[in-house]
Amino acid sequence: LLILLVGCGSTSQLPAPAPTAHSPAQPTATLTPGNGGGTGLMALACGPSGKAEICTSKLDGSALRQLTHGSGPDVSPAWSPDGRRLVFRAAGADVFEASDIWIMHADGSGQANLTKDKQSNWGATWSPDGKHILFNSARGGRPQLYIMNPDGSGLRRLCAHSTLWEEYPDWSPDGTKIAFMSNVGTSSWVIYVMNADCTGLKQVTQGPGEDGGPRWSPDSKKIAFTSNRTGHAEVYMMNADGSQLIRLTSSPKDTSFNSPDWSPDGTKLLYLHSLPHSGEIWIMNAEGSAQTKLMDAYGFGDGPVWQP
Repeated sequence: LLILLVGCGSTSQLPAPAPTAHSPAQPTATLTPGNGGGTGLMALACGPSGKAEICTSKLDGSALRQLTHGSGPDVSPAWSPDGRRLVFRAAGADVFEASDIWIMHADGSGQANLTKDKQSNWGATWSPDGKHILFNSARGGRPQLYIMNPDGSGLRRLCAHSTLWEEYPDWSPDGTKIAFMSNVGTSSWVIYVMNADCTGLKQVTQGPGEDGGPRWSPDSKKIAFTSNRTGHAEVYMMNADGSQLIRLTSSPKDTSFNSPDWSPDGTKLLYLHSLPHSGEIWIMNAEGSAQTKLMDAYGFGDGPVWQP
């Protein structure tokens, strides 16, 4: 894993990406009316220069703006509940080396390293009230959940007695529960849900395959996630207790659909279409209809996340 440092440069306007012909859009219905709520912007990892940076864009792919100019890849953006700040993972020359959690304003200003750690820190997300940042860190030898204030102070392990391997958490919007992925005690990655005070731990997926990247719906009743149980990654949805599991996507050969994120009003999902040498941002209705390509993602399999 890596040590990292991200530069704090000014934002820059980028040209809209040219469309690719690899995978045709395959709408199955019409998107539900409305823009999904929020501001109509998303954050994503983009990289027209060949290195992942944090960018923002309108949902149609226009007004693409690069916010970071780090020495290494910057990935995994997450909006604060008020949409005014972003946390992200910043790494050195390789995203698999040690990395830190950084924060910045929505316009890219005020970039600051919150963790300043020699071990890897990643998977950052916000508490629903915006008062804490939850993330996973390998500083204890294995990835486990940590929590800190938005200025980096007050850092501590979330669940002091946990022996699980804990990664990519997501805090339910009602503040009561946390979902994350783990492979301790199982032969593959599965999703767990627990109360925010670390009680009531429950494994909610069973495989086969690898399940990860859980994302709560705005009403805290459902979880969208990625699974490769069919042989390659697809987007799935289930109730918060693991019941009523449904598969939402069916990707073409040698590609995958992954990394879902809910619209603020819960009617739509943004997600990534990963191709052999590139990527695309797609959108669909929350029940899986109207699957439509929005824009190219410059080949970086990360994001997108919808601004509140």
